[in-house]
Amino acid sequence: MNNPNNLVNKLENNDLTQPELIQTKFNNPWFKVETANNDAFFSTALEKVCIKNQQQRRWILCVDGDDSRVQSLANSIDKSKLLRVNGQHQPIAFDKIARVLLKGNCSTVILCDPQLSEQQLLMLQSCAKHGKTECIVVKNTPKQLH
Repeated sequence: MNNPNNLVNKLENNDLTQPELIQTKFNNPWFKVETANNDAFFSTALEKVCIKNQQQRRWILCVDGDDSRVQSLANSIDKSKLLRVNGQHQPIAFDKIARVLLKGNCSTVILCDPQLSEQQLLMLQSCAKHGKTECIVVKNTPKQLH
């Protein structure tokens, strides 16, 4: 089995503070960084991906998704293959997410607003490719007050 720590040994240390750079560096067929501007993102964009990937009859895993957002996604896909993990009381360990991607038991892994470094994102990208699991990192934009 591939060790997630050995997959990415030497990484460049680029500044990824600009969203455009993040989008171009990480978006590929297995790994995407998306921005959720509103709650409709889960019921439109992610719904299409999950419906497409559910044809593989593998799990869809949503990590740290907001209740209402996950519910809107669950209303449009096969709930029997949807798993939700919430690290509300204890954060989900990075290595566990990497192992899930490597094993390939899920067709899609959705990470909701994770606090990950560039190196961790690159490692997840590699794990997703090796496990043939689509990984979507959803970055929430802060709600503006009027």
